[in-house]
Amino acid sequence: MTREEALVNLQIIKSRGVLALRLLEVTPRTPATEDEIRSLVNELKNDLQREFERTSPESSQKKMTMFELSVYSPTIEETWMTTGIRRLKVDGAISEKWSEVFEATIYAVSKYIS
Repeated sequence: MTREEALVNLQIIKSRGVLALRLLEVTPRTPATEDEIRSLVNELKNDLQREFERTSPESSQKKMTMFELSVYSPTIEETWMTTGIRRLKVDGAISEKWSEVFEATIYAVSKYIS
């Protein structure tokens, strides 16, 4: 993966997080809005998990570029492991916790894509 591709992937994660956060701030929330939020969460969780699983094995890391090893992979790992997104229950009640998770996700990714 090139540096540009990695940065685009991080930007997509950030954009989805920002959109989800904006939708969470809408009041009152309609069922359509909640469905859109759940869809974004599901896509984001799947993307992060897939990238985490792809970049974690040592055998994969041997094939990575320096940028992937030093920036992209650690960003994906931090976002997946520490923001709380992997523990969000997509079918569960949407709570204030979701906003906190998306703020943390946006922050974790934004540190590297200024």
